Amino acid sequence: MTERDVTKLSQQQFSAQALGYSQSHVFNAGADLDAIVAMASDVQANIAVDIGSGAGFTAFVVSPFASTVLSTDLALPMLQHATQNAESRGLTNVVPALVSAESLPFANDSVGLLTCRLAAHHFSDVTVGVGEWARVVEPGGTVILVDTVTPEEPEAATWMNDIELRRDPSHSRDLSVHQWRDLLTTNGFTVEETVLMKIPLDFDDWVKRSATPVDIVDKMRSDYVNATALVTEAFGIESDGPLQFFWPCLVLKATLRVSS
Repeated sequence: MTERDVTKLSQQQFSAQALGYSQSHVFNAGADLDAIVAMASDVQANIAVDIGSGAGFTAFVVSPFASTVLSTDLALPMLQHATQNAESRGLTNVVPALVSAESLPFANDSVGLLTCRLAAHHFSDVTVGVGEWARVVEPGGTVILVDTVTPEEPEAATWMNDIELRRDPSHSRDLSVHQWRDLLTTNGFTVEETVLMKIPLDFDDWVKRSATPVDIVDKMRSDYVNATALVTEAFGIESDGPLQFFWPCLVLKATLRVSS
């Protein structure tokens, strides 16, 4: 799939489902948001940028740590929800911006804090996206990443990415923890802290939020119920009652190395 196709699919998906994502408890709260706050607590940036901000929840929690937070997304309806949510919270330093993750309209070395929560697996090219982070973050600046990650076992990793793509065609690829560390290190970042947690998910709510077609949902449900022992254990699949599972989630803090 080409970069343009993925970008268009993401715009369509998140424009159409903006309200559902704005109201989802997976996005508006959670241990990963608390971890972001803890990791950002020693930062005081002039400019912070939240990539793939959606309805703005990450931008809101880091707003105490920057003079201005740019809440960026490529779906205009998401930014409209972010604006409304910021106003309802009385936040005056959060500014929406219509931005593609692979082409950031910011000057080199201009961003003190960059966050990206549960969005990178939708990037059309995550390598290009991280290269943009390295360009715009100031030396010594901070990146805080949250994203679902695959297990290291190839069988479970392939299964997870296949399920995600069928649920939501705008999905690009989940990386593993090691792949994220390698990608960031290659682009000049030093990984300072990592936390691996689990995002609990209710299958019915999960597919409703993405408006997955019924025939695809039925086949996916069967794949969960009949998953191998390795996959069932890797994602904590419980199918005796309402179908539930978790995705592994990485929370990572990195700083851009200062050139000597």
